[in-house]
Amino acid sequence: MNMKSLLKTIHIVLIAVFILHGCNSEVFINDFAPSISEVRLSEKDSVSEIGFESANWDVKSVFFIDEEGVYHGINGDIYGHDGNLVYKDSYLHTDGLELVKLEVSHPDIKLTIERKDVKHLVLSNSENMDNKTKRIYLNIGNKYNSKHISVDIEPSSRYNLDSIVYTVSSYIVMDSMIQKRDVYGCINPTEHVSTFDVYPYKNFKIEYSFVNEHEWETVLTEEQLKIFGKDAPKVPVPVISQGSPVLSIVTLPLSASVQTLPLPEEMLEIKEIVSVSPNKQRTCRIKCWYKYYGIWFKIYASHPITGEKRILDGLLDIYYPQSYEIEYGEETELN
Repeated sequence: MNMKSLLKTIHIVLIAVFILHGCNSEVFINDFAPSISEVRLSEKDSVSEIGFESANWDVKSVFFIDEEGVYHGINGDIYGHDGNLVYKDSYLHTDGLELVKLEVSHPDIKLTIERKDVKHLVLSNSENMDNKTKRIYLNIGNKYNSKHISVDIEPSSRYNLDSIVYTVSSYIVMDSMIQKRDVYGCINPTEHVSTFDVYPYKNFKIEYSFVNEHEWETVLTEEQLKIFGKDAPKVPVPVISQGSPVLSIVTLPLSASVQTLPLPEEMLEIKEIVSVSPNKQRTCRIKCWYKYYGIWFKIYASHPITGEKRILDGLLDIYYPQSYEIEYGEETELN
């Protein structure tokens, strides 16, 4: 090949490269190459900055992998470069320097992910209310390539309960909401008629629940109560007086379990008399209907180290024995 032909060939190649680059300049982008692939956050080391070799990247998603290897996306709030909320409870992603700040929304985890500029991503304000380290992943990339950065968040210290405030002036009430049953056996082994005192409310109690599934409302969850740790703080609870809830000094642990208080003495003293013939027995079946009270409350909590404040909304369920019915079984011979 002579010099003229060689120069012509080089010229054609250069033109082809120029045309291809002009059609899609992103084909020749540099690898964004994050400076680290693993991050560990704790209360002592709560901030981490990730650098990138180039600017051609975004946070594509945030997710975790469960024990069965299934991927689950994590939602949250997304803010623009001006600090305004753009998307609420959305799948998390950035968009250049337009959408830059992500707030993770998860029952156990809090985390701020912020794109500071074209080559820096900062993780901060981490919190983990689970009892073990939680791992999430950031999917970083563009339409040609992506990389995963794992983020381990160590368990955080727990919140302090500041106060609980009930709205006893406005509450939900429903008659005969649920029914429970009890059985009382009367055995007369003597040769004469015997009578038995049956106290229908003896084995029934007032039930309290801070955590429940209500189809009509979003209420406090067991996961939210993790902020107080394993030792649930005790809080005052309203009591029912003359058919209405009133504030009291009675306390119960702020936990997800159903808890009980005894009925007032005047209800426990109510009795029915059952007679049983000589050498006979009979079974009494007691039905008890419960009246329902739903009382709204707010929990105010603060973190002793970070000073972070939390407000949790809940609906306290009180099931209060309201009425009873006794079914007297037929007398049968003693076995």
